[in-house]
Amino acid sequence: MLVRESQVEDVLATYPHLTQQLLGVSNELSLLARQMSLPSGKLDLLFASGNRLLLLELKVEDFREEFIKQVVNYRDDLMVLQSKNMLLQGNIDAFLVCPAFPNGTDGLCKQSSVIPIVYSPAEVLEAFFSQIEITSPFITMKPMDSGLWNIHLINRVVYALLDTPVKDLPARTGLSERSVGNHLRFAEQLCLAQKVQGSFHLSNLGKQYVLSQDPSSPFQVVAEGQAKLLRDFIVRDPFVTPTIFGIYLMVETVFSLARNTYPVPLSLVIPYFRDACGKRFIWQTETSSYHGTRMYSNYAVELGLLGKMGDKLLLTPSGLQFILLLQLHKGIKIVDALQKG
Repeated sequence: MLVRESQVEDVLATYPHLTQQLLGVSNELSLLARQMSLPSGKLDLLFASGNRLLLLELKVEDFREEFIKQVVNYRDDLMVLQSKNMLLQGNIDAFLVCPAFPNGTDGLCKQSSVIPIVYSPAEVLEAFFSQIEITSPFITMKPMDSGLWNIHLINRVVYALLDTPVKDLPARTGLSERSVGNHLRFAEQLCLAQKVQGSFHLSNLGKQYVLSQDPSSPFQVVAEGQAKLLRDFIVRDPFVTPTIFGIYLMVETVFSLARNTYPVPLSLVIPYFRDACGKRFIWQTETSSYHGTRMYSNYAVELGLLGKMGDKLLLTPSGLQFILLLQLHKGIKIVDALQKG
C-alpha cells in the first residue's frame, strides 16, 4: 500500500463527517486530539460524539494481533486520564481501522471490545478529492469551447453594446442574431459583459475595455491597453470563468514545456494542454484537440502573454511575469481550500 497512515489521518482529522461515515456512527464527530501522547504510545485520533469518546487507531496494513493490544492500551490510558478529571467523561468506543481483517479476527476484537472497521485508503483519498471539488469547484474547472478563434472578433459587439440595446445589435453590427449571441456569451466569459435581468450589459471591466481601444487601430485588433487590462484582471482571479482559466492554462503549458525545448512546438502543446484542461475524453479527435489548443493559444497571443513564430510558441516578458504571479495565486487558493475544508 503506497499510502501513508499520516495521509489518511490528515483526511479523517480534517473532515470529521467522512470519519463519521467510515465508522458508521449516527452523531456528528468533533476532533479532540490527533497523535495524542499517552503512556503506551501515540493515539492516532480521538473524537467526541454525543456523550461518548471515539478512539480511532488507523492502519494502512492488514490486521495483526498486536494491533488489538495497542488499542486496548490506549483505551486504558484514556480511562486513567478520565479518573483524574484530565479528559472528558463518557464511555470510550475503541475502533481499529485496517484495510483487511482475516477470518477469525472478529472474535478476537469482540473479546477485547474493539470495533473492527474495514476500509480502503484509496477510497478515503477519493472522498477527500470529492470534498475539495464541492468546496472549491476551480479544482476541476475546464475551459469552454467558445467557437471563436480570437478575442478581437467580439469587438464589434462589445463596442456597440456600450450604447445599443441587445435587440438592436444584429442591425448595428451586421451579424446574425445567433452570432451576436455567441459573441455576447464569449464576452461574458471574459467578464466584459454580464447579464442583468435577463439581458446583456457591459460590465465595469467591459466599459474600461471599450474606453481603452486605440482609435487609430481597426476594431479587428486588441489594443495594448485592452490587453493589459485583461492581463491584470486575470492575475487577480484566474478562476473567475472557465475561459479565463483556459488562458492561464495555455501560458502555464508553454512555461512547463519550455523545459524540454524552446520555442515550444504546437505539436507538443496540443496533448499537454488537452490533458491539463481535463479534456482528454472530450477532445477525442486530433481535430478537436487542435482546434481547442489553437483557440486558446490565439487568445494568449492576443493578450501579449505568448508570442508565435510559425507553429512554435514563445513566452513574452509579460507572459513570464503573468505565469509566476498566477502560480503563486493558484497555490494560495489551493491552500485556502484545504484549510476551509
